[in-house]
Amino acid sequence: MAAADPVDRFPVGAACRIDVPAHSRTVAEIPVGLDPEGIAVDVRRRRAYVACSRSDWVTVVDLEELAPIAQVPVGAEPIDLVFDPPTDRIFTADAHADTVSVVNAGTLRLEATIPVGGYPSGLGYDGVRRRLYVGNSLGGTMSVVDVDTLETIATVEAEIGAGAIEIDRERRIVLCVNFIAASVTLVNADTNEPVGRFDVGTGACAVGVVPERGEAFVVNSVAGTVNRIDIESARVIEELRVGEAPVGLTVAPAHDRIYVSNRGAGTVSVLGVADGSEWTQIRVGEGPGGVTVDPVDGRLLVADAGSGTLTIVEDMLAGRPPAPALDEPSLLVGRPLPEFSLVDVATGELRSSREWAEKRYIINFFASW
Repeated sequence: MAAADPVDRFPVGAACRIDVPAHSRTVAEIPVGLDPEGIAVDVRRRRAYVACSRSDWVTVVDLEELAPIAQVPVGAEPIDLVFDPPTDRIFTADAHADTVSVVNAGTLRLEATIPVGGYPSGLGYDGVRRRLYVGNSLGGTMSVVDVDTLETIATVEAEIGAGAIEIDRERRIVLCVNFIAASVTLVNADTNEPVGRFDVGTGACAVGVVPERGEAFVVNSVAGTVNRIDIESARVIEELRVGEAPVGLTVAPAHDRIYVSNRGAGTVSVLGVADGSEWTQIRVGEGPGGVTVDPVDGRLLVADAGSGTLTIVEDMLAGRPPAPALDEPSLLVGRPLPEFSLVDVATGELRSSREWAEKRYIINFFASW
């Protein structure tokens, strides 16, 4: 014990206390199936539909009971999913089957199967024009489907890796993100004709639009960034850093923030739309991918591909949080290292701080719990 006495003489001081308020609350983690990705909310029934890509089914979750209530078989490897309230239909992009499955939400039975291009991996929905847009990754095309007649009315040339799709309804522009080509194809929503393209970061795989600002946000999974896009000029105007391997994105209903799921980090980044800063990161399940917001209660729904769960979270931030409150640094900051001795856990020998006098060194504080 005598060897540890010098440590007891260190000034106590106020040392780096960080006051971090609670920014979120996990409501539930619900098992849904293997590799869940796409999510859609059925407001009237208070359900969530989750496409489980390696289970080849859609899991139906009761959002009041917070429990799964059904599993609906669809085509092979359903990745993305949308819900059309007027027809009461669920649409899934079945990547390994080259089809879109159509499920009746009332009966939870398969109603139809629509052939599309090679490896459909992303869906875009326009309830006003009654269109479903399908990104066909292998063919580098986008199929346009009439959601009422279930007919394919156009096939649009995009680029290799076509997947995630979003619509700027004010400008009548469809944005098709091309993962492999690292680009975005712009398509006229009235004519289904390509009208432009622009390059984005590597591994582009998700997109969201804030129409009143004329901006889109594109996730770059390999680069670990989100590009802010000016839609009119079709150019990247800012690059925003997020967590490791981001793959999913959704815009909050108030359009004041976006949520980006970081597959490698197991978190969701909350970014302010106005300033692009990261407000916080919310811990969710393993390998988060698809992300959406329940418009009824504002809760965040995240499909965790790694843990096979649907995480439901309350975002408790009213806006950008203040900077963390830091106390004054310890009285030892800027002063010479006090002498001390400790037992070397590897050899059992007593080691003194004098051994490292006038040398550069790294101290690794490791918690071994």
